[in-house]
Amino acid sequence: MTGSETPGETSRQSSPEDVLERVTDGVFALDEDWRFTYLNDRAETMFQRDRAELRGKVIWEEFPVMTDSPFQWEHERAMETQEPVTFEAHYPPQDSWFEVRVYPSETDLSVYVRDITAPDDYEQELEEREQALRRAYEVMAAPDQPFSQQINSLLDVVRTAVGTKFATLSRVEEDAGEYIFEHVATPEEVDLEPGDTTPMETLPNCSHVVETEETLVLQDVKAEAPELADPEWGIACYLGTPVIVHGDVYGTFCFYGMEPRTEAFSDWQVSFVGLLSQWVSNELEHKAYERELKESNKELEQFAYATSHDLEEPLRMVSSYLTLIDQRYSDDLDEDGREFIDFAVDGADRMRDMIAGLLEYSRVDTRGDPLEPVELDAVLEDVCEDLQVKIEETDAEIVTEVLPRVEGDSDQLRQVFQNLLDNAIEYSGEESPRVHVSAERTGDEWTVSVRDEGIGIDPADADRVFDVFQSLHTQEEAAGTGIGLALCERIIERHGGEIWVESGLGEGTTFSCTLPAADESDN
Repeated sequence: MTGSETPGETSRQSSPEDVLERVTDGVFALDEDWRFTYLNDRAETMFQRDRAELRGKVIWEEFPVMTDSPFQWEHERAMETQEPVTFEAHYPPQDSWFEVRVYPSETDLSVYVRDITAPDDYEQELEEREQALRRAYEVMAAPDQPFSQQINSLLDVVRTAVGTKFATLSRVEEDAGEYIFEHVATPEEVDLEPGDTTPMETLPNCSHVVETEETLVLQDVKAEAPELADPEWGIACYLGTPVIVHGDVYGTFCFYGMEPRTEAFSDWQVSFVGLLSQWVSNELEHKAYERELKESNKELEQFAYATSHDLEEPLRMVSSYLTLIDQRYSDDLDEDGREFIDFAVDGADRMRDMIAGLLEYSRVDTRGDPLEPVELDAVLEDVCEDLQVKIEETDAEIVTEVLPRVEGDSDQLRQVFQNLLDNAIEYSGEESPRVHVSAERTGDEWTVSVRDEGIGIDPADADRVFDVFQSLHTQEEAAGTGIGLALCERIIERHGGEIWVESGLGEGTTFSCTLPAADESDN
């Protein structure tokens, strides 16, 4: 885009035709339904389509290559936020890179596109980017490499791609007021080793990233943000982003140099760093979860973790190949053969469900949110919305008394109610389900009960229903993994309560649990 006037302001006050004299690049406009309303000559050339043919057409339908890409994401963001957006994107039909500026109004978008491809170095730049992405993928996809080696290799890949001499993954120790350099990639003559520490105040750039939890991009620190200049390290250019683990800032993933850059970090370089920082965050979080699994219910949690990852793919493969056999050779199979394949596919699918359920069961303690005041009325309302289809199909009636506020984890309590209501509807017998939810206060606890009028449970089986993988019914009678009530019990135990069942065959069932009452002062 060229010209001295601000295109966003011009586009709001003038038609696209009025601004053509001020620009030398592609201009097009879209209405609120993403239909073309205008294209200039350069936009027509870019899209390689006649403008008369494109007017009134939906851009994402006409150019599928642009969907699920920055073109679509950023256009939608501009329309949603009503804020101008600028980004760089590659548009394959033109084999070019474009700077795109999107200026929204309430009913349409004006889009200005400038070809930023340098004919002489475009192929080299594209090849370098592809090479960096390929090298990064090779590092991340090498499970046999120790994590520390993966990080060291990744730092080298990224600092080469973004053009800085220094790269570090640092962990912040706020209590001690210092950074720990866990991984470093620097010139050989630089005396910086993994494990070295420095006070937080000596690295104001990193401190800014930690405090704001946002990426910081500076081509020239002293010129752009003199308050972040540091006399001790002398960092002159900086690209750093936070590493988030368990929702908290773990540290920084940053790349820097001791001389200002002659060119700004590109959007691609910033995106590349952000993408790989997300991978680092995920891997560190993954490592943290592994440690938590070892500390809590070690054998069960490690087994659940291993089986969920190691068996899920083989089971999926078994299902896929059996289905493929059925599709290709169904004419050659007799009725028994097709039935055998159906049994095998169903068994593999149920095994995957059991593995997922066991993993969920094992993570009740390690993945739960802190206990806080929870309105059980709101929790139950959400559950009824989730079960709305089943409620309507079975003509179920859910009667609910006013429920209390308790100290709890709303997501986990939602799982409890979902399991109990789903079971009450599932095992209603021939009659339409009738379910009653109530609560009674006793001291510092609430006893919450879910009562149904269904087929009931033999009192001799009352304790067994809470065992993992225990089901009192065959798969033909009722589908399920046999882990739902075990999950409920573990969640209630995490809340410091108890859960039990009172029932008799043909007499309906009442599941009750105790939960801590919320402090009245929290109202």
